[in-house]
Amino acid sequence: MVEQKIESDAFRIEYSKNILDQVVFDDVISYLGEYRFNLAKYSYSFKFKDGKLRDPNRNDSMQELSQRAINTKSKEGKSSVRERAELKGFQSLDEQLRYAKTDSTIIWVSPPGPKNEGYGDYGFVYFGKVESNNLEEKNIKMTAIRVEKPNIEQFNRALRMLGGKKEYARAEEFLANPDIFAEDLKEGYVDAILKMVFNFKPNEKEQEKFRQIINKMFHLIYYFSKNPRRSRQDLYALENYALELKRDYESKKDNKGLCHPEFISGSRSRNKFGMTDEQVQHGSFYVNPGLKDIVGEYGHKPPVVAGSCGSTGSSNGIKSSNIFNSLSPLNSLLSEDKYGSRIFECPSCGKTNIRPKDQLTSQCQHCGSKDVAC
Repeated sequence: MVEQKIESDAFRIEYSKNILDQVVFDDVISYLGEYRFNLAKYSYSFKFKDGKLRDPNRNDSMQELSQRAINTKSKEGKSSVRERAELKGFQSLDEQLRYAKTDSTIIWVSPPGPKNEGYGDYGFVYFGKVESNNLEEKNIKMTAIRVEKPNIEQFNRALRMLGGKKEYARAEEFLANPDIFAEDLKEGYVDAILKMVFNFKPNEKEQEKFRQIINKMFHLIYYFSKNPRRSRQDLYALENYALELKRDYESKKDNKGLCHPEFISGSRSRNKFGMTDEQVQHGSFYVNPGLKDIVGEYGHKPPVVAGSCGSTGSSNGIKSSNIFNSLSPLNSLLSEDKYGSRIFECPSCGKTNIRPKDQLTSQCQHCGSKDVAC
C-alpha cells in the first residue's frame, strides 16, 4: 500500500480571502501534527520567486522570517546561534535554487536543538523537489521527515548515502548547509536510506488517524484562524480537544488497528471545504462555529510534551527542530513574559494587542486609546 502523507494543501480553504488566515490555519495543523501526533512526515509547499524561497500564502521570504527570529532573540537577550545558522541555510538554498532544474532534489538536515532550551529528542531530514523550471518562479515541495533520538554520525552517514560530499560536527553546520542535487532521487529511495540509518518507521495508520481527527476539527481550526481575537486559550482548547479525540479514536479501534465507523461518522457530513449543509445554506462558516463552546472545558494548559515547551510548559514560544514550525506566527500566542500574557483586548475598540516582550504599553496599538490596562 502506498504511504500517504499529511499535507497542509489537503486542508486548504480555497475560498479564504485573507492570506494570513490561511497561514495560521496551516500552521495549527502542522503544529498539532508535530507536537500532539508525532507525525513521521509532513509536507510543505513553497514558491521560489524574485530570487527567494517564500511561503505561497504570504509575501515574506523565508530569509526575512529567519531574520525576524534572530532580531527577537537579540531583543530578549537570548542566544540566536541556531537561528543564524538557519538563516545561512536559507541564503544558501536561495542561491542554489536560482540554477536548480525540474526534478532536482533538496536534502537539508536539522538535528535536535539543545535539551536545556526545551527542544525534543528528535530531528528532521528534509526531502524536497523542484517541480518547475521557470526562471521567474519555481514550485518547491518539501517534506519534513522526523527521526527519533538521532546523533551527529547518523546524520553524516545519511548525507553520504544520499550523495553529500561533506561531514559536519555540530548541528549548526548542518542547518547552514542544505544541498541541492541534480539527480532525481525518489521518495521511496530516501525513505529506504533513512530507515537503514535512523529510527524511522512511517506508520500509515497514524497518518490516517491524524487525517480523520483533523477532519472532525476542521470547522474549529477554521474559526480560530479567521477570528482576529484568537487567544492562547483558544489554541489550548484546540490542543486539548485534539488529544481527547485521539483518545476517543484509540478506544474505538478494532484488533487490526482500524477505527470503527462511529468515530468517522460522529460528526455531521461536510463538503470538500469542511462545511455542513446548514452552513452552506446560510452562506457562512460562522454559523455556530463551536470553538467558543469548548474553551470553557478545554481552554486549560495542555500536558507538557518535549519540544513544545512554549505551548505547554513555559514562556519561550515554540521550540521546534522543524525549521518551518519554528518560524510559525503562533509564537506570538504562545509566549508570556514577566508581566504574564502579552495578549489583551482593547476595551475601547475590542481589537487584540500583543505587547513587546517584558514591556508594558500605555495605549492601544490600533486606536490609541489610553484605557488599556497593560
